[in-house]
Amino acid sequence: MKELSLESKEFQRILYNLHLENITLSPTLQKRVIEIVNSGEEITPEVIKDALNRAKI
Repeated sequence: MKELSLESKEFQRILYNLHLENITLSPTLQKRVIEIVNSGEEITPEVIKDALNRAKI
C-alpha cells in the first residue's frame, strides 16, 4: 500500500468523507492516523482507543 501523507489525495478523500458525516479530526489525531496506517500496524479497536485517548480532541 502507498504511504499516506497529510497532503495525499487519498487522505484528503478520507477527511472529506468524514466531513460528510459531520466528523472532524484534530491535526494531532490526523498525524497519529497517518503514523498508524503507514506503520503497517493492524488497526484494532484498542489501537483506535489509544489514539483517541492520546489526542487532544
